[in-house]
Amino acid sequence: MAVRGRRELAWILDAIRVLASALMGCWLLAACAQRPAEKVPGETDIDVARVSVVPKAGTPDVSMAALLPKLGSRPSSALYTPRRYNPFRVAEDRRRIQSFLATQGYLDAVVDEARVQLDETKKEATIAFHFQAGPRYRLESLRIQGTPSGVNLDAFRRAEPGERYDLETLRVVRYDMAGALQREGYGHARVYVRTYVDREKKLVHVVYFCDPGPLTKVGRIRVEGTKRVAEADVRERLGLASGAPYSLDAKEKAEADLYDTGAFAQVVVETTADVEQYLGDVPDTGGVIDESRVDAEGNLTPRPLPDAIDLVVHVDEAPSAKVRLRGSAELDPTRMDLVAGAGVELRNALGSQHHLIARGRIGVGYLWRDDTDQPAGLYGDALLRYVRPGLVGRIGDGRLSARFRDVLYPGFHLRELTTGPGLRSTLAKGLFFDVDAFFRVAYQADFGPFSPAERARYALADGNTYVGADAAAALVWDSRNDPVEATRGHLLAARVLASPFGTQQYVQLAPEARGFIPLGDSFAIGAHASFGWVLGYGDTGVPLGPRLFGGGAFGMRGYGRDRLSPVAETCAPVAAGPPSCRGEYVGGLSLAEAKLELRFLPPQKQAGITIFTDAGGAGRRANPFEDGVQMAAGLGPRLRLWYVPISVDVSYRFMEQSRLADGGLRVFARIGEAF
Repeated sequence: MAVRGRRELAWILDAIRVLASALMGCWLLAACAQRPAEKVPGETDIDVARVSVVPKAGTPDVSMAALLPKLGSRPSSALYTPRRYNPFRVAEDRRRIQSFLATQGYLDAVVDEARVQLDETKKEATIAFHFQAGPRYRLESLRIQGTPSGVNLDAFRRAEPGERYDLETLRVVRYDMAGALQREGYGHARVYVRTYVDREKKLVHVVYFCDPGPLTKVGRIRVEGTKRVAEADVRERLGLASGAPYSLDAKEKAEADLYDTGAFAQVVVETTADVEQYLGDVPDTGGVIDESRVDAEGNLTPRPLPDAIDLVVHVDEAPSAKVRLRGSAELDPTRMDLVAGAGVELRNALGSQHHLIARGRIGVGYLWRDDTDQPAGLYGDALLRYVRPGLVGRIGDGRLSARFRDVLYPGFHLRELTTGPGLRSTLAKGLFFDVDAFFRVAYQADFGPFSPAERARYALADGNTYVGADAAAALVWDSRNDPVEATRGHLLAARVLASPFGTQQYVQLAPEARGFIPLGDSFAIGAHASFGWVLGYGDTGVPLGPRLFGGGAFGMRGYGRDRLSPVAETCAPVAAGPPSCRGEYVGGLSLAEAKLELRFLPPQKQAGITIFTDAGGAGRRANPFEDGVQMAAGLGPRLRLWYVPISVDVSYRFMEQSRLADGGLRVFARIGEAF
């Protein structure tokens, strides 16, 4: 009864929290929609029902999709608060439209006075702007001058002579050019752009003026915001010292290295560099140049700048304790999994830069396609870790971990305990290196039994218990723009696991590659290939831990989770009669999985869809395709609801063992990363 009472109390508390959140959300929406009592000049009580920008006959249809949400007159929607009709705003919008057309190269565009229809009964206004674009000016020349010796900025040319002219694109790229110079060690670098228009010939000439300043070095360094973290630890991790060369790369790496300690919620290195910052999505001036800095030949004279740049390191320490609650779900044709987890991070618990981490998960998997006495099973893992940033060198972050893991496979479990030291380092932006050495004890529960012939055929371990000393290393280069549904960038990884001293010896190699090519703002092509091999084993076979399984919502979507695997025969004695035999998935010593997706994921939208083709194979020895290639294809919607990434894939396995097959439809659902 006490347990039941606690459960009912928990449900009541959860319901109260949900109701309170809903009421708060409604209050915030109402507050955002509430208009101030004071009206601005020209304001009326008439809602804007519709705004349109219409080209006249013979005028090209210029897309206004990027401009319409930025107009002062706009109808209300789920994203925008209501705007009342105001003739002053309408006049401003007319000028905005004309400026927008000019940025697209229509420098002679004419926008008529707005046609406004007022419905006094409905209190609504319909506004239409008609325009004549005129001829589109052509880019005649583009020149970059003043670059320092040894620096080439041609990679930032966004257009070539004869191509379409886009004023904002050609202006904003000057910040990228200045950033490139700052990364080369010219910490004060600026770049200005000027546009020269020949209205008679309808031509545009663009000139970029580089103003690099001197090569720079680090001046004085001041640290602000430290409380529990010692200032000496911040300075050591920073990696910058007075007199050392200064560059934008060095500044950004110092910020990233401080973030990687896990002790800070925010890190900003403020400098005395005389540079410009791009505010984003606002009209750009091209840069202001004082007349006194332009000589008779039109060249820039150098700014009087010091070569030393002073730094102020602002740190905002993260909370002493951080608690995370997580949940996930996965569904495929053979099993369903529900997982809940919790973790706590105690920063600086044992002193400055001495952290403690505890995490745990528990899951339940229901297997409905297995001939097993245990169709459902609990599994999970627990981790206790001590972390010391900067244990080895400046960026070598040491750790000491103890972990228990229980993995549910189709009809059997792997339970293991590992403990030992490790090291992680961020070598460069997006480039990570990990190495661990650990003692491992593992047990295979309900696995087999197998005959000696089957053990030899599949190189299965002689016993169900493994004891040994292992080592693991990984090198990962991750440049994806999004860790869940990427649309550009890549991830390359090389992983190795070795057991030179143990009940069984082996080496596991696992390279992986992911790449994403954007096709506009909403479409992208994604490709993923991963491989695995287990080598160097002897007559004692390979235990369950390093054996390779594929398939599932996160794997090759022609098979259920862990079903892309060789199948061995296991037989159990029966009191009366012949033994009871069945097939059991035992994992391969080689595995290959590949995916190709066309992704439709509009930015800032809650829904999308993908079309995919998957291929794979698992082998008893080094060839993952010894039994042929398995292939599947399908499509699936993508939902982003309340920051929860939900994916549903419907696949059809059309090839099995390199032969056309009727594999039937399979449905996969997951919460989390695609690949």
